[in-house]
Amino acid sequence: MKTLNLVAITALAALSLSAQAKTDVNQKIEQLRENTENGKANLKQYEDNLKTVEWNLKESDKATKLFTQQRQSLAKQNAEAQKGKSGVDAQRKQLDGFIQAEKQKLDVDKKQIDELKAALAQAEANAKKRTENINKYEEKRKKAEQELASWSGRGDALSELDRTLAEKQTQAKADNKRLTEKKAQYEGEISKWKKQVRVSERSYENFSQLKE
Repeated sequence: MKTLNLVAITALAALSLSAQAKTDVNQKIEQLRENTENGKANLKQYEDNLKTVEWNLKESDKATKLFTQQRQSLAKQNAEAQKGKSGVDAQRKQLDGFIQAEKQKLDVDKKQIDELKAALAQAEANAKKRTENINKYEEKRKKAEQELASWSGRGDALSELDRTLAEKQTQAKADNKRLTEKKAQYEGEISKWKKQVRVSERSYENFSQLKE
C-alpha cells in the first residue's frame, strides 16, 4: 500500500514539473515574440528617420550648390561693375585734362585780347569757342560723375548681397554637417537593430520549435 502511494506521488510530481516547464517555455516564446516586434518597430522608426534625414541632406546640398552658383554670378557682376567704374573714372580724368587744357588756352586767349587789340575780334571768337568747349566738357563730366556714383552704389549693393549669400552658405554647410552626422547616427542604430532583430527572430524560431 505504501509503495502504491509513493508511485502516485512521484507521477503527480512529474506531471506538475512538466506543466510548469511548458508554461515557462510559452512565456519565453511570448517574450521573444514581443522583443522581435519591438525590434522591428524600432528598425522601421530608424529607417523612416534615415529617409527623412537623407531627403533633408539632399535639399541642403541643393541649397549649398545654389548659393555657390549665385555667389559666382555675383562675383562676375561685381567684376563687370568694377570694369565699368574704371572706364568711367578714366573718362572723367581725360575730361579733367581737356577742361584744364581749355582753361589754360582761355587764359592765353584773354591775355592776347588785352595785348593785341588788333586781333580782338578773332581772340573773342576763340574765347567764345573755348567757353563752349568748357561747358560741353563740364556737362559731360557731370554725367560721368553721376555714372560713377551709380557704379559705386551698385558695387556696394553687390557687396552686401555677397555677404548675405556667404552667411546663408555658411549656415547651409553647417546644416549639411549636422545632417551628415545624424545620418551616420541613424545608420548605426539601424545596423544595431537589424542585428537585434535577427537574434530575436532566431531565438523565437528556436523556442517555437521547442514548443512544437
